[in-house]
Amino acid sequence: MGTRPTIHDVAMRAKVSPATVSRLLNGSARVGPETEALVRQAMDELGYVPSRLAQSFARGSSRTIAVLVDGEGESLQGNAFLMTVALGLNDVLADADYSIRIINGHQAMRQSRQTASEWTRERWMRHEFDGVVITNPTTTDTLIEAIVQAEIPAVVIGRYPHAEGLIEIDVDNVGGTRMVTAHLTDIGHRRIAFLGPPDRLTVASDRRQGYLEALTRSGIWPDPDWFLETEGTDLEVFSFDAAHRAVVMAAKKPWSWSAVVAFNDEMALGAVRALLESGMELPRDVSIVGFDDLPFARMVNPSLTTVHQDIRQLGQHAGRALLAVLRGRKVADLTIQTVSLVIRSSTAPTRDLTTVDLEP
Repeated sequence: MGTRPTIHDVAMRAKVSPATVSRLLNGSARVGPETEALVRQAMDELGYVPSRLAQSFARGSSRTIAVLVDGEGESLQGNAFLMTVALGLNDVLADADYSIRIINGHQAMRQSRQTASEWTRERWMRHEFDGVVITNPTTTDTLIEAIVQAEIPAVVIGRYPHAEGLIEIDVDNVGGTRMVTAHLTDIGHRRIAFLGPPDRLTVASDRRQGYLEALTRSGIWPDPDWFLETEGTDLEVFSFDAAHRAVVMAAKKPWSWSAVVAFNDEMALGAVRALLESGMELPRDVSIVGFDDLPFARMVNPSLTTVHQDIRQLGQHAGRALLAVLRGRKVADLTIQTVSLVIRSSTAPTRDLTTVDLEP
């Protein structure tokens, strides 16, 4: 690996003084548009990324934390998981006099027609935020990598294995889904579908792994048709509507599953709606389970068997970790929060199931 370019290298390439580059980076004085263009071109050509530590002394503080999401409209506003995480973040950050700004990072990047590095660097240099909380990371994400490269204080809720040193706050997704799937096999279910988003999301991959581990331990080998995959943006794929659409499509063919493991509670309810519309009775015909234990899970009929995680506490953990980083303290690279199984009335021992044709 070559030597990292410095502010002096940028100044030499742009044919300006190091002080001019410094003023541009820190926003301490106006720089003419032609000069700014030369400096930015030099930075791009050299791959220069401003040092977070050096900038932090000169730039001051915005007292704002960016929460990066990928979604819009109802998929964002109605996302109970994200809103509960935001409450947990606010519990911690408000006490430290920080406010939260939710940003659809990928959408904003596309609208501005900027690369991930350009978008990240521009907002950092404008002092728009002091740190970042990243939600729902995909298996590869150029925006996360740009944030890490720019040395911006960041915490991810979930896992992102490709950025060394990134602080991750997660729950035991593999263990939780294994636990709830094992509950179904323990009460006799052998044909169990998995309803979830694509594997491009790390949390989806983890929960699918837990499902597969539970089946394998029970000597069950799932058919590829057992995976009911939702479609949409990285927030839409977790939604009630996406789950409803996926199960409606599956129910157009002969139905042979005695149980469904849904990725989360909201998707479980979308599946329940689709199954009831198809004339099935729960849990007599199909048992269903979720993940999260959101408040509505115990309010619906049948009440939902699910995996309990403390979502608000997850946000609090992320907030504390980010504050520690902002204050220059050492933080563990990975924190895993435990989960537990909650058995309610949406699951029941299996009957002898023959294929059910749901076509009218």
